[in-house]
Amino acid sequence: MQTQDLITVKRSLINGHLKKLIPAIDGPHALLFEAARYSLFLPGKRLRPLLTLSTLEDYDIPLQEGLDAACALEMVHTYSLIHDDLPCMDNDDFRRGKPTLHKVYGEGQAVLAGDFLLTHAFETISNHPKLVAILASRAGGNGLIGGQVVDLLSEGKSIDWETLQFMYLGKTAALFSAALEFGAVIAECSDLERGALKKAGELFGIAFQIIDDLEDGKEGSDHTNKKATSLTLFGPEKAREMAASFLDQALRSLPKAMPSLETLFLSYSSTN
Repeated sequence: MQTQDLITVKRSLINGHLKKLIPAIDGPHALLFEAARYSLFLPGKRLRPLLTLSTLEDYDIPLQEGLDAACALEMVHTYSLIHDDLPCMDNDDFRRGKPTLHKVYGEGQAVLAGDFLLTHAFETISNHPKLVAILASRAGGNGLIGGQVVDLLSEGKSIDWETLQFMYLGKTAALFSAALEFGAVIAECSDLERGALKKAGELFGIAFQIIDDLEDGKEGSDHTNKKATSLTLFGPEKAREMAASFLDQALRSLPKAMPSLETLFLSYSSTN
């Protein structure tokens, strides 16, 4: 089976499981599930859950064993996007070509839908304490939320690479490293391999964010909100070189030959 076909199969497994975890319901709170599903099923890459499943594939672990963990990551990622789009944050009107959640359901429902997805993610993996600990760490003050705080505080300011890298490690790379760590824990890898996968996820996350900066250019909300990015700090040529360097480091950090994960890294890291 071709690489893209395998990715499509994994994405289909993820989408099917997400529909089971967040079903359409009846009842006075049905709008909560409807709003959550609206954002959850906007067109998206599903990259974070794909990273978990690809790690399991490289360790010859059945993909079904990682679906709860993979989907929990996607729920946390989606919650972060819902909140990031709010008027108090980036104030975005569109996400993936569709109106953002608060534009369709109102700000209050958007906040609650994001809260629901975050909470439900932990409920989904509550029978696996190691995964809960990883997700809490990567999504918390020293991870995703910490990175978002620096992002807001840096609007309209000139910051150095150390600060920008801290932001990228939190707002983007934290969930990527969690995705690979999830795979390592489920596959019962050694601590050494788990650490290597965590590092690879961090490096890939930075490369991915730099590439995202390049793709957004002067069209995205980062430019509108005068946010510091690798593009504003270094310019496009240097940013491309940095993305390629971080991607190479990510690939070399993998603990062994991992063809599925390597292919996924390369599929989502074009620096052209």
